[in-house]
Amino acid sequence: MANFLNGGIVLNIYTLFLALLLLVFQENDRKSKSNKAFIKLVLALISLVLVSVIGDFANEAGGKWIALAEASTFFVFAFDPFGFLFSLSYIDSYTVYGDKKKREFFVWLFRGYAVLNLVLVTVSQIFGLNWYYYYVDGTYHRGAFYIVRGLFHVVLCVSVLLFVFMFKECIIDTYKVPIMAFPLIVGIGGLLQVTLFNINIEYAATVFACLILLIYVQRRDVNLDYLTGTVNRRGIDMAMKRAILESKEKEFAAIMIDVDYFKTINDNFGHKAGDEVLECIADVLRSSFEKNDIVGRFGGDEFCIITRTNDENELNRKIDNIKDSVACIDWSNKGKIDLSISAGVAVYDYGSGMKVKDFLETIDRRMYEEKMEHHLSDRRHLGCI
Repeated sequence: MANFLNGGIVLNIYTLFLALLLLVFQENDRKSKSNKAFIKLVLALISLVLVSVIGDFANEAGGKWIALAEASTFFVFAFDPFGFLFSLSYIDSYTVYGDKKKREFFVWLFRGYAVLNLVLVTVSQIFGLNWYYYYVDGTYHRGAFYIVRGLFHVVLCVSVLLFVFMFKECIIDTYKVPIMAFPLIVGIGGLLQVTLFNINIEYAATVFACLILLIYVQRRDVNLDYLTGTVNRRGIDMAMKRAILESKEKEFAAIMIDVDYFKTINDNFGHKAGDEVLECIADVLRSSFEKNDIVGRFGGDEFCIITRTNDENELNRKIDNIKDSVACIDWSNKGKIDLSISAGVAVYDYGSGMKVKDFLETIDRRMYEEKMEHHLSDRRHLGCI
């Protein structure tokens, strides 16, 4: 058993080190819902693994340190289901447009189990029932219901996976695979935890799953607009700066697009309808440009595209096709208001020496000139002038 225990200590220390690195290298906006949930999840893992490490060393030391080992074991058994709760909360932060009642049902189910487990573990220890674990002569033993509890944790992982499947249409395509892999990896770790004595495979698996999330979700989330799945303003600025630096060898153009009468859509049909319009337009823009072109949400109802297409006639044809596609978007309030966009386009001139801000202002100004023409045309059509 000593070899297993020593192996468990090494694995726990390594797991703790990785968990701390996850926290250190988490660079996202700490005010975002997803980032707050991720930080809570990582902090919970750090707490549980740290206490496990302390307990492992106390077990090795024996004697008077056994009391510390028992306290450590109690903490882990009492509070580790909260890790599942924080995991679900993190995934829920990416399903904001899913059915709220169904989402809340899952959250309350996990919250209820976490509290129930805390109560049962406490009762078991107070009354010496030995349901989950017990110590005899300073040696740790599994209780009668240890396996049942472990298998129930695997069921919780399956429930998280079910949650992801139920709301997969509400998750950005780029995020689906790593988010779906998360409960699978944790579930496999939990299953191994049940079969391997005194080695915290579940925590190691959870930290590994979080590492995947950090690489494929959290880091991408820095430059991604959650609603539309396009890059955000930060991503646009970075892509524009890179395009300008390469423009001597590779010419490029940029297009600024704004949704006409977007405020009217929000005022008349609600922000959910406005979000639907933005998502639909983002889909049109993505399908209208090459894979290597950059489509981003500049802010509000404005989009910016950075493309290697630099022929003005071709660019104008693309814009006309986009306008036709936008007018044909099948959205929930189609017919009650016609969707249209205004666009400004310019090919970057390397000799101009324009910086990112100057070039963005150029296409933004051209877009507003067309927008004013649209508004003037609509007023004439309505007989206002």
